[in-house]
Amino acid sequence: MTHDGDAGVPGSLAKVLAEVAAERAAQDARFGMQALPDGTGGAAAAEAAGVARRETDEAARDGTLTWRHILMEEVLEAAAESDPEPLRAELVQVAAVAVKWLQALDRRDGPATEPGHGAVAAGPAPDRFRAIVDVHVMLVRDGQVLLGRRSGTGYADGLWHLPSGHLEAGESVVAAAVREAREETGVVIDPADLTFAHVMHRAPDRVGLFYAVTRWRGEPRNAEPHKCAEVAWWPLDRLPEDTVDYPAAAIAHIRDRVPFALHAW
Repeated sequence: MTHDGDAGVPGSLAKVLAEVAAERAAQDARFGMQALPDGTGGAAAAEAAGVARRETDEAARDGTLTWRHILMEEVLEAAAESDPEPLRAELVQVAAVAVKWLQALDRRDGPATEPGHGAVAAGPAPDRFRAIVDVHVMLVRDGQVLLGRRSGTGYADGLWHLPSGHLEAGESVVAAAVREAREETGVVIDPADLTFAHVMHRAPDRVGLFYAVTRWRGEPRNAEPHKCAEVAWWPLDRLPEDTVDYPAAAIAHIRDRVPFALHAW
């Protein structure tokens, strides 16, 4: 089914946004959270934006309009803004045009309808949507669950979270759960002791798998102090208020024996 924004290719918008999200995550992993000056505004930038607008208008009148014209106009209009509020609005337009251009590139290789015909011509199918899978481990003891307070990661720092991480290439979800628990808390879990508890589909591209375990070897500790400020046991029905929203929701679902949930759709 084609939804609004799919540009004629089912799943097109979700696919492109997922790729953008993955690229953003890769940038954060490489450069961290950057706090840089805008470097925008000024007479020269305003003049360049004006030139770009005129070139775009002329190309539209001449029938020679390209995606380059449109994107460059938006980029230069953003560069001309020094006030954060209009700058942000212009940057949203830049991102929207870039996404639409990506969809246009994908559509060239996807199914197309020949002029005057209703049938869909054969052609390479668009890539299937690929979700990012992460695993979460609930170490449960005496009605309490172990949480760690994130620190220095660039995501949800200062908030409590379950031991968790991304599924790596060629790795089973069970192996990932065992690995993440060992890396973050130092415990060794027999895969046979893991109990699948919940799956959550988080908008737009994340699928989280939650496992519970009550037996392990070793005493849980903060094994990654560069990523975690502290670990602590919390009652399953009284989690701290500053717990990341989606694992808190997942734990509540697990208490209620709800096996699947959507989040932030």
